[in-house]
Amino acid sequence: MKTPITLAALFVTFSLGAQSLVIATGGKSMDWPPSSTVPMTPVDGSFHVATLDLGEGTHFCLAQDNGGDTPVRLSPAGNKILPTDDNTYSYLSDSQNKIEVTVPVRRPSGVSPVETFDLWTDKARYNPGDEVWIQASKFRDVPGATVRYRRGADVIREHPLVQEWWSWTPPADDFQGYLVDVYSLDADGNEHIHGSIGVDVSSDWKRFPRYGYTAWFEPDRLDGITGDVAFLNRRHINAVQFQDWHLSHHQPYCGDAVYKDIANRDVSLEVVRKLIEVQHAFNMKSFFYNLGFGALENAGAAAAGVREEWYYYRDRNHSQKDYHKLPKEWKSNITFVDPANTEWQEYLVNRNREVYDNLEFDGFQVDQVGNRGDDTYDYWGNQFRLCDRFPSLLKALKAGHPDKRLIMNSVSKYGAQGIASSGVIDVCYNECWGDTQSLMDLYWIVFDNDNASGKSVRTVFANYMNYDFAKNNWGKEFNTPGVLLTDACIFALGAGHLELGAGGNMLCNEYFPNTNLRIGSDLYEAITRYYDFATAYETLIYDTSRELTPAVTPLDATPEVSIWNYQKGPQPRRIVIRGTETKKGQLVYHLLNFRKVNSLSWRDLNADQPEPELLSEIKLNIDVDRMVSRVWAASPDSDACLPVELPFTQEGNAVTVSVPSLKYWTMLVFE
Repeated sequence: MKTPITLAALFVTFSLGAQSLVIATGGKSMDWPPSSTVPMTPVDGSFHVATLDLGEGTHFCLAQDNGGDTPVRLSPAGNKILPTDDNTYSYLSDSQNKIEVTVPVRRPSGVSPVETFDLWTDKARYNPGDEVWIQASKFRDVPGATVRYRRGADVIREHPLVQEWWSWTPPADDFQGYLVDVYSLDADGNEHIHGSIGVDVSSDWKRFPRYGYTAWFEPDRLDGITGDVAFLNRRHINAVQFQDWHLSHHQPYCGDAVYKDIANRDVSLEVVRKLIEVQHAFNMKSFFYNLGFGALENAGAAAAGVREEWYYYRDRNHSQKDYHKLPKEWKSNITFVDPANTEWQEYLVNRNREVYDNLEFDGFQVDQVGNRGDDTYDYWGNQFRLCDRFPSLLKALKAGHPDKRLIMNSVSKYGAQGIASSGVIDVCYNECWGDTQSLMDLYWIVFDNDNASGKSVRTVFANYMNYDFAKNNWGKEFNTPGVLLTDACIFALGAGHLELGAGGNMLCNEYFPNTNLRIGSDLYEAITRYYDFATAYETLIYDTSRELTPAVTPLDATPEVSIWNYQKGPQPRRIVIRGTETKKGQLVYHLLNFRKVNSLSWRDLNADQPEPELLSEIKLNIDVDRMVSRVWAASPDSDACLPVELPFTQEGNAVTVSVPSLKYWTMLVFE
């Protein structure tokens, strides 16, 4: 059966000049260049029309004819792979400048919990060309199931599920995320999703950082190391910080089989070594933690060669050193040295060489202590700002070990500009406290880090959730709504969150071994989906070229909306929209549910952020500056992170679309 369909395209800000438009037709997987094209007729210079006979199963997309052999598609480059066997078409409606694209909205009829099907991959990150090994230990429970692979909303492969372990070699492209799911069809043709998992193909972890931690090195931990690190691997953590693993701040490496850390806990050197080995097997980077300018005076600093001239002082006469007081049961208070003292820098480089010569660490997580005030003097009475010394320290550390990685903490933005612009760090690491507690503070930290680094370095937040609640509620659970809303906002800003620890732990305190709060079953399920989502759609979240400031109008019964950009932060009682354009030209709108929030702080100090209401059929009118050929949405809160292609209407600059659901975070994509 042939159905004549009239196609139209309206361009408002896109100038075609003497060039012409064509329609490329083909099957579900349309190779490029296309085998067949149909010219479109210009009506008024920017409005084009054509009539086609589209047979059942025929698909099309628009292209621009530049007079050469290969037309240029008006959508992201690559093969156009459409998700259904139905015709996807545009047609001329009653209004002469209106395009309507109709596709069936296909959402799964059911989704199994993460642990029910238990889908795993063998690494947290893959280099281009690597085989991805995927495990479905319960594959026998779903006879006749299908494995599907997606990049964005495009299905790139499917095959039957026939065994527990199988391999897949992704496309050779570097820095790409994929979503793999396993599904079955019921008698009515509806999909049930048994499991889904993200896959990251990136030659370097820092492009899409997912930073975790470990802080337990007792000898009895040895047998459980693989399982502890596997928890991080399942959430695609691609770098791990070792906190409080060292003998002392001025002498981190100890060759003893068992030694004491600063809190006088036992540390097994074999456990440290095994943790690094297992993390490397999962293709994670391992970073050792240490303060960049500290010595334990009461634990042998002078005997180890730390000189009085290296410390900094609170007076010009070098009579009062600065220090951080620690519990009396610990080894010592920490006394601070001048980070820019060249002899100290050489000393620390040599101490780090002992670490690297004996342990296969990939880099150094450099800590600081925030703003210590202006009364800061070197031994000879010269006043300085502590933060001004950080770039010198970092460059000396990099020069000493050029093949090793560096990260440095910025406590509540202190020294952030110099650290971000140093040119030697993997990520901008920001530990935020009460003076940077608002979600808008996080926005400006990312903004400033991007500017200082020339947008070459991502931001990772070390933000401790439910901090006050955790102090007196040992053994209780993290507040799931507070954690998920904060994570949704951090990801929507294109940043990462250091929060997940080996063995299923999560941070609630700056002392990383603290385990006062635990991850409950609801949060365990949700946080896994969030890291699958951030991995699968990493290019859409992180690879952005500019911020959007769209005009968005809610339609019908949709609640009020507000735009989160440089002018205004997230607003309560609204759907908050954060818009970006990717480097490939996709328009991405992060919908965040602020309808019931009790605070605009990320901290959820008392663990009382309420659970948001589930919103359905969110109808929006969004102004854009180009023609849109495809619209889809995906969320970590629904449909096992699967993308859902959506029908839409474009009239002039305005695109009207209905988003199926919003719990915490839904990502809407225009292509």
